[in-house]
Amino acid sequence: MSIKRGFWIVFFSGFWQLSDAACLNTTQLETLQQNEQNYLLNRIPPAFTHAVSDQLVTLKVTEKQDEPCTALLTLSLPAAHLEEANAVLDAEPAKKIMLAAQGYAIPSTTQIEAAFRVTPANLEIPSTEILQTAALGQLRASVEMMYSLITQARANLAENAQNTTPWSTAYQQANTQRCTEKYTAQTGQDRVAACACQAKTLAAHVSERQMAYIDYVRSNPYAMATGSSQYFARLESKTKSDCGLAAKK
Repeated sequence: MSIKRGFWIVFFSGFWQLSDAACLNTTQLETLQQNEQNYLLNRIPPAFTHAVSDQLVTLKVTEKQDEPCTALLTLSLPAAHLEEANAVLDAEPAKKIMLAAQGYAIPSTTQIEAAFRVTPANLEIPSTEILQTAALGQLRASVEMMYSLITQARANLAENAQNTTPWSTAYQQANTQRCTEKYTAQTGQDRVAACACQAKTLAAHVSERQMAYIDYVRSNPYAMATGSSQYFARLESKTKSDCGLAAKK
């Protein structure tokens, strides 16, 4: 083989390898993964946050080997959570039909994927990739609906529920602070002491996580319409009365 011919073989072989090189490096993929996890944590109701914290839900972003500059998001979900969300929908056939008509569906498997294009220079995801008709937008909407249903269901307390997991000091303080901003104490009573009384009483019945579910339901008009947390509403009303609290006017 001539030297000239050998040169061109080596040159084109190197060019082929270069053209086949990954578009997104490891650091970029890790950043995309963290960005997507942060997005989901900030958007999806607290049952999802707790699942991630418990390492029941895992998220991974890789690059599609056959499509440079295309990332692949893989989300692993617990089978028990799929069953929990489906049980909520099965109990409300009308809602299930309505959501399906709008294009919403609970994931059908414990591992779901979505491929999406990425701009390597700034790691931006084109707007077309996050539409609900696109794979990534569809995955996000599906997981959000699933954990919204789970959160709403978990906000419902059984009558005379008891909590055996004490609130952390930090959570008690935060709850008391929020109470002092929202309520006043009856004449002659200390508002901080009254709020501490309420926190102590609620903690005997409701866990920190259940409080997060209830807070979500109360902050979400659609979730409120489901009637979640009716027992808690009665419990809170009695606690306010017993501890000498009244809503600010």
